[in-house]
Amino acid sequence: MQKGTIAPEANTENPPMASVDGGGDDDAVPLATDTDKIDEEFKKFQDILKDDNGTVNAVNKDTPDDDIEENTKDNTKYPAVVDEAVLSEAPVDDSVVKDATAPSSDPPFPTSFPQYPPSFFTDDRGNLKAVNMVVRNPCLIFSLIIGLCILISFLLQVTVFRAAAEEGTIPITVPVNEFDLGDLRSIQYDSFRLAKDEVQKMKGELANSLDKNVQKQSELAAIAYWVFEADRDNTDKGVFGTADSIQGMKDAYDIFLDSPEFKDYCVLDYRTPVAPGETRKCRTPLSPLTMYYASEWDEVKAGDVIEQLKDPAKVELFNSLATCLIQKQFCEKKPEATPEEESWTLQLGDNIKSITAKWDMEGPLVPNFDQVTEFASYMIELDMFKGTVDFGFDDGFSTSNLVSHFSRGIVFWGGPLADVGNETSKEDAEKIDETEGDQRKDFIKANYLDKMNEQSEKGTHDEINSYYFMTTLIGDVIIDIVTKDAMLAIFSFVFVIIWLRVNTKSWFLAWVGFFEIAVSIPIAWFIFTVVFQIKYFASLNTLALFIVAAIGADDIFIFMDAYKQSQYHPEILVDLETRMSWVYRRTGTAMAITSATTCAAFLCTLITPLASLQSFGIFAAFVILIDYVLVMTLFCTAVVIYHNRYENSACFGCCCPCGLVDPSNTEEARLALEGNEEIQRDRISEFFKVKVAGFIKVPLHRLILGVLFLTWFAIAIWQMSLIEATKESEQFLDEDHPLQKSVTLLNTHFPTADDDLGLKVHFVVGVDEIDRTGVNLLLDPENYGSPNFVAGFDFNEKCQEDLVTFCDELKTAPKYKDLIKRKSGLGSVYCFVEELAAYNVKGDLTGDEYCNFVRQGEWKNKNWQVNPNDLSEIMPRFLKERSCFDENSLETTSERYQDEIGWNGLNLMYASISTESNVLDPFGVGGEAQTRGEYDQFVDIAKEQEKIISQSCGGAVTMTDLDGIFVFMNNQSIYVRSAIQSAVLGVAIAFGVLLISTRVFHLALFASITIMSVLASVVGTMVMLGWTLGSIESTLIGIIAGFSVDYVVHLAHAYEIAKGDTYDRITEAFSDLGISVFNGMITSVAASIPLFFCQLQFFAKFGTFLCLTIAYSWIFANFGFMTLLAQLKIPLKEKGCRL
Repeated sequence: MQKGTIAPEANTENPPMASVDGGGDDDAVPLATDTDKIDEEFKKFQDILKDDNGTVNAVNKDTPDDDIEENTKDNTKYPAVVDEAVLSEAPVDDSVVKDATAPSSDPPFPTSFPQYPPSFFTDDRGNLKAVNMVVRNPCLIFSLIIGLCILISFLLQVTVFRAAAEEGTIPITVPVNEFDLGDLRSIQYDSFRLAKDEVQKMKGELANSLDKNVQKQSELAAIAYWVFEADRDNTDKGVFGTADSIQGMKDAYDIFLDSPEFKDYCVLDYRTPVAPGETRKCRTPLSPLTMYYASEWDEVKAGDVIEQLKDPAKVELFNSLATCLIQKQFCEKKPEATPEEESWTLQLGDNIKSITAKWDMEGPLVPNFDQVTEFASYMIELDMFKGTVDFGFDDGFSTSNLVSHFSRGIVFWGGPLADVGNETSKEDAEKIDETEGDQRKDFIKANYLDKMNEQSEKGTHDEINSYYFMTTLIGDVIIDIVTKDAMLAIFSFVFVIIWLRVNTKSWFLAWVGFFEIAVSIPIAWFIFTVVFQIKYFASLNTLALFIVAAIGADDIFIFMDAYKQSQYHPEILVDLETRMSWVYRRTGTAMAITSATTCAAFLCTLITPLASLQSFGIFAAFVILIDYVLVMTLFCTAVVIYHNRYENSACFGCCCPCGLVDPSNTEEARLALEGNEEIQRDRISEFFKVKVAGFIKVPLHRLILGVLFLTWFAIAIWQMSLIEATKESEQFLDEDHPLQKSVTLLNTHFPTADDDLGLKVHFVVGVDEIDRTGVNLLLDPENYGSPNFVAGFDFNEKCQEDLVTFCDELKTAPKYKDLIKRKSGLGSVYCFVEELAAYNVKGDLTGDEYCNFVRQGEWKNKNWQVNPNDLSEIMPRFLKERSCFDENSLETTSERYQDEIGWNGLNLMYASISTESNVLDPFGVGGEAQTRGEYDQFVDIAKEQEKIISQSCGGAVTMTDLDGIFVFMNNQSIYVRSAIQSAVLGVAIAFGVLLISTRVFHLALFASITIMSVLASVVGTMVMLGWTLGSIESTLIGIIAGFSVDYVVHLAHAYEIAKGDTYDRITEAFSDLGISVFNGMITSVAASIPLFFCQLQFFAKFGTFLCLTIAYSWIFANFGFMTLLAQLKIPLKEKGCRL
């Protein structure tokens, strides 16, 4: 028969509660001598054994309740073990109890979990069947899981990566068009964009070859952009203040201009005819140095012009008359003037033209270069000549401030490198462009790149700093930056591996842990793309690698620390199945709660209408889920293998014996407890259990912490309230990187010059609203909807007249002077009707005579309107004519008006009038407020013109751009709104998950307050660091809740499952999870540090964000959340409703 046994005291620091020989305490538990007595005593045990750990504690029947709580909180304090017969309440024939000190062959510890009855998931002993299977077949299951992970990764390679390679693409979706599909801006943008593409497609089906001969090096193929900055010691004179600084800038251009080979790659000047046998010159760089190095400088004439223009009245007079008298345009708008005033205007114009005609950069430096600078300042005052000088001077340069701290210039690279005939197919032309692009890049790298780098090195010139970027080289520069940043990211993962090794004390477990972290990405990607058919894989999804490295390491630490702690619980050391079932239950629930909360927080991004953020949230949730599954399967299996083979050995892998370790760690731990040996606990665990928990328990310490936290929280809230949307273009690279430096200087220190490309704003008639039926960018990133055209669009004579009137108003109306960019005193407008009308009158646009006829508007005095029925005959010929508004006379009307003329080869589907913004450009992304101010003015124009044009042409006027600037303007407001909504919803979800899992209201509430404190602290610190709310910052704020929940949720769950009063629970929570949370924090913070040094600003800011979020989460969870619990001491109910 089985006999009841009371085990000896395992902790020698405390006296035993029971003695079988009559010795010991007077209040020792009486020994059972019959079955009824055993049943009575066992019922007393059941009243105490409430925890999930299967702990068995011997207590005196007279022990006070407070002492009972103290005894039950630490399993090793007064352990007593009852044999299997007692726990199963089986009949016992022999009532004699063995002496605890006598040797026995019976199991010294309980062999079942009575609180887990047999079920589908548990066996008769309460162990998990799945864990039993893992323990019995670890190598087989380990191999199957590894094989399955490799198989899924291989299937991803075949179905996604190989398919993308065959299509010549990459598996990451390039967010060309990122917007809210339901927003007005995106609807207008896609309505016109897709309508234009549809027309081009229909037209391309009719003509697959080029419609013109392209002369050698006649077109712009690339540019070399130089930006110059006055050295901080030379700010009083600027970049044009000394001969040395001017010559320093000239040296940058001479790298190309002094090279004989450059003429084979430059843009050739076809504006002037050349004699037979002569070679064309390269087009002069766009630079203010053309005047400083003019082939001839008439100092007397220049001085006379300056003196005359010092009178503001004369400047105003010249601007009012020059358009008519010199350009011969809009004379009907010319104000009244005397013959003397008109003669003076013409003479001044001739003098200025004679001076500017010699600006060719072919002479020596003009000795009186200060006069050149002053002359330029007055040219900026003249609308007609402003464009000759404004490109090269900064926005502070004027007649009252002759110091320009910055300058810029462009060297032009031409193509094609050989003549291309009009019979060349468009596909062949694209191949030629690609081949020549590679040839040009190789030529630049071999001949000029080293000199350019030397020129841009700090210290090359004492008075200026030079920066450059080239469209040809920028791809290589970005690849180099990405490569270097990737190397920094590798350091993060190396640290993760090393820290896993330090804490697991096993290279085997460290590599398995890193493998499961890494393989979470391809498995999640496979489920994301192949199983759920989500095709939009955003570049933002790459951040999931850093996310899973942080969260995955946390889960590994939780699991491994629970395994280590299990050796201190004698009641579960019966065998490995019992031990691992305890570990699995203890960690599975905790990690399930944190993983569910984190996944839900990331899924909050679904509330945003932006597909990239939705894709990121879904993918990140998949990655966290897969990581959790792998920790509970693969890593669990690895721990069993580690226990069986490597735990008590210093070697690793194939260096170790193939057999099992005997005795195992579980057996050694059990024997140690049987022999009253003290098992040394981990020092860090003891530190958190004794020092940190002890610190929290002291009221004075809690008071100090409370004051500190409240003070900081108030400061963080104050700073958080100061955050504002960005007002400048967002930086792509580190601010000190030469490429970013040049872009920043261009965006912030130069006015919009005549030679700058302004944002083209289109006013379109004939295009209807796009049909977005069935559109879902997540499932089909290329389907934005179907374009529609206005069935009633009619390009009749009245429609043409109204469009011409609209063009004239945009060019000349004073109210648009600040809104629309000016060229030679007139608004920059793309009005194809002007050239079509002149062509309809003359039948030809070739030569200066015909172009003057176009530009001076003489055609308006003729019967110029085109009969709509004649368009099919006139339009094909017209589109092959050279445009009179191209300064090189090389661009055809089809090329110049490719956005404005909706000719599909048979019919005119739409017509557009376009103008250039004076403030916005197609490359930079400015602040929302600035962009919206310009946008609203263009909306007013569209509304005003729709009242007129819609009546004659049919259909509404659609106002949009084709560069996505107005769409991004709305995106910026979406980023801000989504950041707030995602953060709030993430906190709410965390509260809900905690409330459901713990069923303790105040734990869920305090944890949510902790998460909100982290949110406020991170955002407040971002403001202190000078960050504004751009797309990067808004995205990061939206995922703060997902990052910050882990630590507080772990501690809340550990506190909830602990036993005893508040202090006991705090001690046990720190004892069980203090080290795990600490290791997770160290891993995440240390892994984020290399990202600080990334050149790509997104990763640099993400590293800072990750470090701040993790650090604040750890601080508030350990010292905020736990202090709050210790101070309020809200008791937890053991039974019933706990809310």
